[in-house]
Amino acid sequence: MQPGPVRQVAEAVSPADSADWGLPPSARLGDQLAQRMAALIERGEFGEGARLPAESELAVRFGVSRPVIREALSRLRVTGIIVSRKGSGSYVQKRADRVLTAPATLDFGPLNSLAQVRKCYEFRVSVEGDAAYYAAQNRTPEMISVMRDALGRMQAAIQEGIVGMTPDIEFHFAVARASGNEFFEAVMQAMRTPLEFAVNLARSLAIRRPMQHLLTVQAEHVAMFEAIEAGDRDAARAAMRRHIENACSRVFDGPDSGVAQLRKLNEDGKA
Repeated sequence: MQPGPVRQVAEAVSPADSADWGLPPSARLGDQLAQRMAALIERGEFGEGARLPAESELAVRFGVSRPVIREALSRLRVTGIIVSRKGSGSYVQKRADRVLTAPATLDFGPLNSLAQVRKCYEFRVSVEGDAAYYAAQNRTPEMISVMRDALGRMQAAIQEGIVGMTPDIEFHFAVARASGNEFFEAVMQAMRTPLEFAVNLARSLAIRRPMQHLLTVQAEHVAMFEAIEAGDRDAARAAMRRHIENACSRVFDGPDSGVAQLRKLNEDGKA
């Protein structure tokens, strides 16, 4: 008998990582560094509109690896503290454009059981589905560009055979931010820890399966993006809900369930 999807991931990580449900060490260090950098920015270390030093310089300054720097910058981007400009670097965002920080009391914490993993997916279906609906209504060229960039990096991760958790997370946060509603952003930020685990789990399983499985996951993200870009609110909400439901099915019910659902939806659409 083949082991189930959740067990497969548990067997793929080391004992040390298993205690943290397989979350990459760089993600944990990146979170700590992001908090430190955010505090420095608040104190005026980098003024509004200032360009941040290159990744290599930041790595030397903080005594960490470049992957940790990238994770920290990712966190600062999704909270709106910094913004990236293609070919130019990262810049400190104007204070008025930054994301509302979730209250300290709103903290979902880590997932401690398989039942909580399923509940996390169920919660995301509602919250992120509606965030996508409003993103299609309120998207800006800047946020469309952020989503497109994340899609490109997810595609690159597929070609390189790596998990690609960071661009996936950034895509979902960009959708929440594009909604124009700071409460969606605050809730997403508060649930970052369980969200990272859920995405890391799903994508870790995906890279152990045939290429068609990875392409299906990517196609779901493309469908969300195209609906948001086109301003089709109902299609955006449906695409987001379908993607999260499929992700949950792929984790709990096996590798083919999400593919089968997407194929059926495509066939229904042609009927």
